[in-house]
Amino acid sequence: MKKQGRGIAGCMYSLTVMNAPNPCSAYVQMREDGSVNVQTGACDIGQGSNTVLAMMVAESLTVPFEKVSVYSADTSATPYDFGTLSSRVTYTGGRAVLAACEQVKGVLLEAAAKQLKTRPDRLSFKAGMIVDKYDAQKQLPVAAAAAISQFVHRKLPMGMGEFYPFNVPVDAQGHGEPADSYYYHATAVDVEVDTDTGVVEVKKLYTAVDCGKALNPMIVEGQLEGGAMQAVGWALREDMYPYGTGAEAESPDFNPNFRPINISDYAIATTLDTPEIHGAIVETHEGEGPFGAKAAGEICANSAAPAIVNAIHDAVGIWISDLPATPEKVLKLLRDQQS
Repeated sequence: MKKQGRGIAGCMYSLTVMNAPNPCSAYVQMREDGSVNVQTGACDIGQGSNTVLAMMVAESLTVPFEKVSVYSADTSATPYDFGTLSSRVTYTGGRAVLAACEQVKGVLLEAAAKQLKTRPDRLSFKAGMIVDKYDAQKQLPVAAAAAISQFVHRKLPMGMGEFYPFNVPVDAQGHGEPADSYYYHATAVDVEVDTDTGVVEVKKLYTAVDCGKALNPMIVEGQLEGGAMQAVGWALREDMYPYGTGAEAESPDFNPNFRPINISDYAIATTLDTPEIHGAIVETHEGEGPFGAKAAGEICANSAAPAIVNAIHDAVGIWISDLPATPEKVLKLLRDQQS
């Protein structure tokens, strides 16, 4: 017999590493043709941070995205970053590159003011131009300002930015502010449990993230769907006990003699296991975030597994306390329930 159930779960996650200084720094330089080089220690491990940082620089300097090149995570050539962890790169890396951009803009405004015979405080950046806010006839292409600064005034339009997220380490009494800010995620799932075989199938999955301002909605959507499928694997089939060396080895399911030869022996989810996924981006505004952004990384994988466990309980009344919820575990709990 197949029974249906529904479960929900939600969570929060820190935007930065908790209880520790975790800075990021960046160099930004505009060339005489208006192209921009960005150097940052923030490492793009596939989440799309290089793209997002380039978008921020392009927006700040009002140059085309295609003119921005990001060089990241080469410790022999790029400035310091604490690391790609705790969903911090967009938030901290973004603040660092924007701080560097402000220095670049200061150099460009100074050069443009001399060329246009006005004051820097009268000028603003608009669609690739530096324009006098009170006299629209006075304007200069950003690229021209970069060339004039470099070749006429002998000052390179470049800047170095850094950002230290705020935190106050928690003391022995539990007092403190461990992280700069937080973001939120929720999942709802519909599952089907076969009481004859113990097989659990996720039919529909609804996933939503509060990412602040979604700077690149396509990347956020990818994080939502990728995180959901990773969590489905954790919940139903992925079992790391064969590799356990610590407390995991104390589980009765741990088999020290099992050693998979290659990845083909490890049961990860495939496209055939993908449920109907509905993702939702809940935009808020993070006051300290770059352009109001927070993050959309690790948290997208955090609430689906407990939602699936809750849905199994809703369907057949059993609690899975040791993931994954394999058919063997489900059947055993169903039999225990009947005895």
